[in-house]
Amino acid sequence: MAAWSVADKVILCLSAAALCEVIVEWAMNPPHTMVGIVGAMLLCVALALLPWRGQAAAWMILVTALVGNLTIWVDASGPGSTWGLLLAMVVLGRRARITECVASIGLVVASVTYATLARPEIMGYAVPSGIINFGIGLLCAYLVGMSILHRERQRTQREARHQLERARLQLLTSTSLHDSVSGNLSRILVTAERARRDHPEAYALCDMERIVGYAADALRETHRAVDMIHGDDPVEGTECFALLPAVRAVATSADRRLHGLGYDGESIVRGECDCRLDDRGYAFIALLHEIYANIEHHCDPKRSAYHVLIRFTRNSVIMSQSNGLETSDQWLAPPTSGRGLTLHDEQIKGFGGTVRAGTSGGRWWVFGELPLHS
Repeated sequence: MAAWSVADKVILCLSAAALCEVIVEWAMNPPHTMVGIVGAMLLCVALALLPWRGQAAAWMILVTALVGNLTIWVDASGPGSTWGLLLAMVVLGRRARITECVASIGLVVASVTYATLARPEIMGYAVPSGIINFGIGLLCAYLVGMSILHRERQRTQREARHQLERARLQLLTSTSLHDSVSGNLSRILVTAERARRDHPEAYALCDMERIVGYAADALRETHRAVDMIHGDDPVEGTECFALLPAVRAVATSADRRLHGLGYDGESIVRGECDCRLDDRGYAFIALLHEIYANIEHHCDPKRSAYHVLIRFTRNSVIMSQSNGLETSDQWLAPPTSGRGLTLHDEQIKGFGGTVRAGTSGGRWWVFGELPLHS
């Protein structure tokens, strides 16, 4: 069974209860013949298998009850099969086959009628009212199974509609990103290339090379995002959906950008991880973006260097970052909200992780840890 629904778990519990009831009855009223012993054993086996082998186990219960009723004149002792029959009808109802319903109820009612006529003091059913009520009970149990099937089909249809709606939203999102962001970034690159050819002096004077680098990085990341949203694999196989390659790509891109701005430092990624990108992974990558943005905004490249260490363990990913606090007279710190790390800390804590930051020995440090599994 690939996945256990609520109905499956309820049937498991009821089967266990019915099995216990059969065992107790067996102990209190044991069968006296080999036919009764074999029937009781088959009933116990069928009840034990019912949650996993639904239809086969249900028919096994029906046949066992049928044989027990037809041989009641041989051995009337042993455990009863009423609760097992009701559970079997619920399981068969989840298949909703009319012929199966008519055949199963008809055979059981016929055998119970025969047993009642043969040994009325053992069966205890009135004829015909008791037999009719028993048949109605079996039919109600079958209808319960049909209602479970109907609800499961409704849930499956809702999930299918949700998947279709999600796919449509992904298509709209990727199309919007490609047509607007990617298109405008491409125009920036083309315009910059024309300026480099036509006005090389102004191009160099305005430091357009750095702007082109930013635009190229943004275009590359936009294409990666479009491919991930659309479900394609922009790089080797399905690596773009894995956490470790994504973290390495973020660290490499950030190092390249910071080195281009004159920063001295490095990012080191250690360990192995086969986890896919999920909400946890995106939260950690968002934290990394915030860390690198803080380096660019608060660290003077002329006076200090930065260091980032990302380590993957068996159950978590750990990040530590530090940089100096000294600044030169020419350093102009950009305005900040002071809420970046706090917001990311709240997000990381939602997944059972933590983010801490502070100063020590003239250096600013940040430590973050995120469990890879819930």
